[in-house]
Amino acid sequence: MPMSPEVKKSAQAVVTVGGVQITSAEFVKSAVNLSGLPKEHLPQVAFLGRSNVGKSSLMNALMGRKNLVKVSSTPGKTHELNFFRVNKEFFLVDLPGVGFAKVANSLRDEMSVFIRDYVEKCKDLKGLVYLVDIRHGGHAIDIETVESIRATGCPVLVIASKRDKVNQSELAKGLKLIQQNFDLDEKPLCVSSIKKTGLDQLWQDILYALKKNEEREGQ
Repeated sequence: MPMSPEVKKSAQAVVTVGGVQITSAEFVKSAVNLSGLPKEHLPQVAFLGRSNVGKSSLMNALMGRKNLVKVSSTPGKTHELNFFRVNKEFFLVDLPGVGFAKVANSLRDEMSVFIRDYVEKCKDLKGLVYLVDIRHGGHAIDIETVESIRATGCPVLVIASKRDKVNQSELAKGLKLIQQNFDLDEKPLCVSSIKKTGLDQLWQDILYALKKNEEREGQ
């Protein structure tokens, strides 16, 4: 009996990324305020960083999709939270870029308040991945943002992006600087969406955060 188009599409979509099988990855909705968050209470892991740090590309690479998360040619263009359901088990959340250099001050302030409210009040948020460009080591706004998120009690994983843009010497220097700037116990993971470097370890970290949450709720 021939497969239906829907089944064919689903079967073709199954990919393995970093040792993790992605059976489904789908955009669910955007939100511009807390009332717009998904009603489906699945655990969430959010991604944040400066507007040009490669956040959307990394999320696409993790989910094994090319254009699921829209990569804007204009940094700061995304003004909402975008929710992507993975394996029907949890959400990866794309947050607006930090800095918002291309938008008006009033809109930038409004988005900053929304992100802070989301981090503080969304009970489904289980952790946040913060991307830092390996070439820059972290700007003052990155350090301030990570410190403010830590203050809320939300777990933050700081990682370095754009591994493919540096040589070994620059990599070592960048990792050391990020470790110092963000007061990390060890050098951060460095990833590349283009070369698919570090995706296996990042998936392990994400799944570990989700598992720890399940264990806490089960106690």
